[in-house]
Amino acid sequence: MLFNNEMKYLRHVHILLIFLPFLNGSLIDLEDNGYKGIIVAIKNTISEDAQLIENIKELFRDASAFLHKATRGQTYFKEVTIAIPSSWSNKREYLNVLSDYFSSAHVRIDKPNPEYGDAPYTLQTGGCGEPGQYIHLTPRFVKNENGEIEDAYGPPARQLVHEWAHLRYGVFDEYGIPGDPRFPMFYQDSGKMYPTSCIKNIKGWIESKNGGPCYILEGGYVDKDCIFIPDMHHQDVTASIMYMPFIPTMDGFCDKTDERFHNVRAPTRQNALCQYRSTWNIVASHPDFQKKNRTTRQADELTEILFRIVKHGNLEGGRFVLVLDVSGSMNGQPIQLLHQAATRFVEDRIPDGSYLGIIQFSTHAQVLYPLTKVTNQTRYSLSKSLPDKDDGGTTAIGKAVEEGIEVLKNNTDDSIEGGVIILITDGEENVVPFIKEKIPRLLKEKVIVNTVAFGNLASDKLENLTKITGGKGFFFGDLNGTRPTSDLDAAFLESVTSQADIDLQPVKIVDEMIYFMQRNETYQERRIWIDKELGKNTIFTFLSTVINGFEMQIYDPNNKLYDKSSPEVSIDMNVRKRIQVIIPNAQSGQWTVRFQRTQFHLPITISMSLTSEPKDIRDQPIRVRSWLSDFQLEFPAHAKVYAEVKKGYNAVINAKVIATVERPMGKSVDIVLKDSGAGADVLQNDGIYSAYFTHFNGNGRYAVVANVVNDGGAKLKRGSRSSSALPIPKIASKTAKESLGEPTNSFPLDDFVFTTEKKDETIDAEPIDHLQRISETGAFRVQNWKRKSKDNIPPGNITDLIVLGTNPKRHALLTWTSPGDNLDDGIVSSIELRSDLDPEILLSNFNESFLYNSSHVINGTLEPLPPGELQIVVIKVPDEFFPSDDNTSNKTVYFAVRAIDKNGNVSPGYNLALASFNFNFYGRKPNSNKPFRWWPAVVGIGIAILLMIALMIGLIIIFHRKKNHKFEKVYCE
Repeated sequence: MLFNNEMKYLRHVHILLIFLPFLNGSLIDLEDNGYKGIIVAIKNTISEDAQLIENIKELFRDASAFLHKATRGQTYFKEVTIAIPSSWSNKREYLNVLSDYFSSAHVRIDKPNPEYGDAPYTLQTGGCGEPGQYIHLTPRFVKNENGEIEDAYGPPARQLVHEWAHLRYGVFDEYGIPGDPRFPMFYQDSGKMYPTSCIKNIKGWIESKNGGPCYILEGGYVDKDCIFIPDMHHQDVTASIMYMPFIPTMDGFCDKTDERFHNVRAPTRQNALCQYRSTWNIVASHPDFQKKNRTTRQADELTEILFRIVKHGNLEGGRFVLVLDVSGSMNGQPIQLLHQAATRFVEDRIPDGSYLGIIQFSTHAQVLYPLTKVTNQTRYSLSKSLPDKDDGGTTAIGKAVEEGIEVLKNNTDDSIEGGVIILITDGEENVVPFIKEKIPRLLKEKVIVNTVAFGNLASDKLENLTKITGGKGFFFGDLNGTRPTSDLDAAFLESVTSQADIDLQPVKIVDEMIYFMQRNETYQERRIWIDKELGKNTIFTFLSTVINGFEMQIYDPNNKLYDKSSPEVSIDMNVRKRIQVIIPNAQSGQWTVRFQRTQFHLPITISMSLTSEPKDIRDQPIRVRSWLSDFQLEFPAHAKVYAEVKKGYNAVINAKVIATVERPMGKSVDIVLKDSGAGADVLQNDGIYSAYFTHFNGNGRYAVVANVVNDGGAKLKRGSRSSSALPIPKIASKTAKESLGEPTNSFPLDDFVFTTEKKDETIDAEPIDHLQRISETGAFRVQNWKRKSKDNIPPGNITDLIVLGTNPKRHALLTWTSPGDNLDDGIVSSIELRSDLDPEILLSNFNESFLYNSSHVINGTLEPLPPGELQIVVIKVPDEFFPSDDNTSNKTVYFAVRAIDKNGNVSPGYNLALASFNFNFYGRKPNSNKPFRWWPAVVGIGIAILLMIALMIGLIIIFHRKKNHKFEKVYCE
């Protein structure tokens, strides 16, 4: 299995995919205040619909004008590419391209995410100010037939700009989430309830979704079915589009100005994750706004968007050019390793129907084979043209790139957009023209460049080349040839599969090293599970420098044997140095692979990989995608590692996800990625796992691989959470509207019914079978590390502090996730819990607020716990917060927590959590200023009588994100 003892030896040397911070296949550019390079892609499962294209155009035209207004005259949409499925009909105005753009598009049009239906959302995995991954729209949302979408969500263009702010600027929603105590829909302040919003004076009504009363649960939280219904057409407020953009007066972002004043008291995701900075503060800090770009434009200028419609050609595999370095520094093992891997790529991996050209370069670039269709007849000729020795020359990367473009063009005037150059080099360019001189043409032709850096001396300009062209970068470090080159194969495989429809791409189940190091080691066995959705074109590949040093046997779930004598097995002991087993239709279930050593005079290392494709593209398997937050770091710094585990749009939760990081020196380090909504992870149970890495031990490249297994607790959750648009809240009936009275911006507690009824908070999820996946995450480079560097890495932020309940004895039950000494690693030295009546003081001068110590603790502890553990404490709020001459019956106290490490570094961020002490909580009467409603009064009085029997109990909520934490109830006594 993947997590046995041999895993600690896994991948001492890696070639790995360098995912860029912008994971899209095209970089969005700002030219003359207008955004260019935006790709909108339609999923291949969407039926042909010419009207859908026209609706996309109309949507962006309308959104462009609204974006211009929201950004105070500074930006608009200038150029948009619409990518349609290859199955749609050809038209003269469609431009054929060589790549499927859906998996790299900025806006994706696909079937609904079960979590949100037709509501638009943005996959937002990073922190404050970090760009999102993509915007998801459904065909029904875009088409808005009969105005149905506008009735439900307001003008679609406004919602698109709301999502664009997530995607481009990295701001977060400013409304609450039903049933989420961390970001509740309502919050208390001095005896009143306010709707969670960025601005405090929005007027409206409250009502349960079924038209009944709104309930307050024990702990002071409003029931998830209670909604705030804004007065749509009689508002004075003008912000924020990150709250309810469908309100006509909402035309910008919250700021410090009076009419857009940012509400720091509201428990929003924007406040918690952006340290209470307003959305406009974050937007204005984006590089797009660093220059004074405000311009005056006519309305027709904002809607004159250049639309390009592109269509993936019907090529079976795409169009590629191998560009191989044969300079003097590649002499010996490097060129031989490259030759072996390139041979396997040409003879085994590149699909039939693809077009391939081959170039070698040193001081000059030479075409070894022009662009040629790959067939059974041409593979051998292509393979024989691969270089197997260096020529002693220098390194002319710019010339090689230019020649690669010409080979892709193939002496025609056809578009080569989406064509891929696979560039492999081990050195720094030293011959003109240089890479930077060739970038303009690459951008003009829209050619993608994937690179493989052979060793740490390879040019550091390669990363920028891939970033600018929307390509992918790889790193290979074992130039001595001491181990199989399976990782080099991954670079070639990723290059060809990444251009295809994601639903057709193979799934990598296993990629592991088998070691026979001692003379007495003779036998090893692995058990592998193939999912029921997989089995088509299943390929086992075994690589070794001593391919005849072992026997291999594979047994399927029915105990059918595959060995070297089976027709499905092919062996090459010379050039490719591999054993390959291709099973067209593999059975699902548990497979067994056995290795029997036959040579004992030297150590043997075997690389074993397994890939398989879906049997039916309509029933997609669980897929894993992993990436890094950055690829070049200046120490002191940290890297964030992400892994997305999903089956379509359904999230896999509670999986075991381990990232193994190979460092420049010493042993590798394993880090656990979590989907808890704390630390590096921004949203709980969304199927995206993340963690910080801080274990640096030298300058150079750090390579990462993510392993995913189900250790018994993994479940498949219906849908996956993201940053979603809100539908327009509506009053349940005309009768209810008449009883709600005048709209207001706050609601007395008398308007609510208090209840001790516990709500069902179970997640709609089902257990899954065995799960094994491996994902090549990437590599990042660290500079300016010093052996005796001072510890400048602070503890992690505590942004999930929650007050679960209070009682009349001024006790408060609090909980938060413990951070690490270095972000999420190690135990901090101390925890500071402070409170104040004024949230502004907690935010601006934390040290002036009241500090709690052990004498204030009723239950639990303020001593630091290991990182990731749930800390629970009951404290007594001091009397100074409740002076005897204060007759106010309701008091709101704000809390915040931060951590300090042994070197005095302090966690830079924290969230505020408020506790309301309502001493007339029991026996409450209806508010006489409101129209009398008999049903809440009767229900409320009945519940109040029950509540008078017992003291208020501090309710400990078992959060979804703490599925593995079990704790007993703590009573506030």
